[in-house]
Amino acid sequence: MSDPRPQRFEPPVPQTGLDDGGHGAALLRTRFPISRTLVHLAVLALAVLFVWLTLPVDLVIFAGVILAICLRRAAEGLCRLTGIGVGWGIGAILLLALAALAAFGWFFAQQIAAQIDLLSQQLPAAFQKLSASVVPFLDRHFNLNQMQTSPMTVVKDFFGAATNIVEILGAAIMILFLGLYFAVEAELYRGGALRLVPRDRRERTAEIMHEAASAIWYWMLGRFFSMTVLGALTALGLWLIGVPAPVALGLLSGILTFVPYLGAFVSAIPSVILAAAVNLHLAIYVVVLYVGIHVVEGYVLVPLVQRKVVHLPPALALSNQVILGVLAGFFGILLATPLLAAAIVVVRMAYVEDALGDRSDPLPSPAHERQ
Repeated sequence: MSDPRPQRFEPPVPQTGLDDGGHGAALLRTRFPISRTLVHLAVLALAVLFVWLTLPVDLVIFAGVILAICLRRAAEGLCRLTGIGVGWGIGAILLLALAALAAFGWFFAQQIAAQIDLLSQQLPAAFQKLSASVVPFLDRHFNLNQMQTSPMTVVKDFFGAATNIVEILGAAIMILFLGLYFAVEAELYRGGALRLVPRDRRERTAEIMHEAASAIWYWMLGRFFSMTVLGALTALGLWLIGVPAPVALGLLSGILTFVPYLGAFVSAIPSVILAAAVNLHLAIYVVVLYVGIHVVEGYVLVPLVQRKVVHLPPALALSNQVILGVLAGFFGILLATPLLAAAIVVVRMAYVEDALGDRSDPLPSPAHERQ
């Protein structure tokens, strides 16, 4: 007999996918991709905001990383030659660097100090002499009284970070200690960074980190080589054409060559001012000298060092220097190019090759173009 009691209707329980091996959760993620994209965009925005707010500190840390890479790679090369440990190799590299600086100072200290003192005396006088002849000419063609900001004020504002001696010394000490700690315990920091990455991506991430560090290392080697050659050529050329204080000006040119393009332009200004104070023909010779030296750099030195260095397009390098110069002042200009060298490697390997799956060369080779 059938049960006379009415049957209660129970609606079917919807399938949530929580007990089906995770397939339901994956289905929800595919059905609602917008929320996942919004989360990624929010994380990216927070990361950009954090970098923006801490940019000066980030640049100091990056400078410490550059120093650590140089110390570590040099120490590893010394270890392969001598068989000593990495820690002893780092100590030996530091002692060799101090000994080289001491020897350089012992041989050239008096001459360089005398020429720097001469330069500090003659350069303001030459600038005043040049201004006395240039300002009346400009005043006849332009209304200088309507200019609210003088060129010296613009330069001072642009390089404002370099005028604070306390900040410079503090940053230098911090960079030195960070570089030593990163270099001595490189595997500890590298392993800690890799543990933040999913297991299936750790090997590729380690490869990207190694290639980025190699790009910075070879870029630094190329810069130091260019600084030495260009500084020596500048000092020799200025001495031959009779410009005052050639050794000091050559040393200044070599140091400023660390910053590509902008450094070469800035390094020529003191020499041109001093030469123009003597006569205009000498100033023209100085301009020709600097142009010739940097043509040698572009067509001889750069092809030699770029066999190992990632290619940096000039427009991209200059744009990066201007952007970081506006955001972080002189320190941003100083570190813009090595930061760009590492960023190009990371973008190429992590985004172009892995995310987009494009491992082809986007630019045809010169041989292919000729065909």
